[in-house]
Amino acid sequence: MAASNKWLMSSLAYYLDFFTAPLFILIALFVGPILPWQLLAGLLLWSLIEYGVHRFLFHSLYRREHWTHHLDVLAFIGISSWKTSAVYALLLPLCAYLGLASLFAGLVAGYFLYISLHYVMHRPGHWFYRFIPGLVFNHDLHHQKGVEKNFGVSSPLWDHVFGTYVRAVERAKVSG
Repeated sequence: MAASNKWLMSSLAYYLDFFTAPLFILIALFVGPILPWQLLAGLLLWSLIEYGVHRFLFHSLYRREHWTHHLDVLAFIGISSWKTSAVYALLLPLCAYLGLASLFAGLVAGYFLYISLHYVMHRPGHWFYRFIPGLVFNHDLHHQKGVEKNFGVSSPLWDHVFGTYVRAVERAKVSG
């Protein structure tokens, strides 16, 4: 499969979410009541969105663009932070109005956790890398050609729920 440059972006567009996501979280917690159950529901909702987008969009509709990331894990490839920030800027007032600011904060916190973990997973020299060996191992398996499993980056929860989790031993049985 030929690689695509469609999702290649500037370093600013790549790193901007590392600054805007925490800002959106703080604003959401400031404007709405802090409800722990909504924060947890937002985190859980994000993990489901992450799984679904990765499995059903990145590995089907946007396969070529996503495959470029699989070929060059350090390239600035992904959905532009300008787009995610615009979505969050539109979603925050709606969530605040509906009394769901804490849900929004949990959702964006889940996204921030996802982008942070994914960044570290591809950088073995990063100080935090040694604290997430299981996630790194799952993600490394996902990056192997022909493995359409382990779509959860920040958690394998939904891979277990939907039967798309694979361990190295199972991978060896399938290949051998």
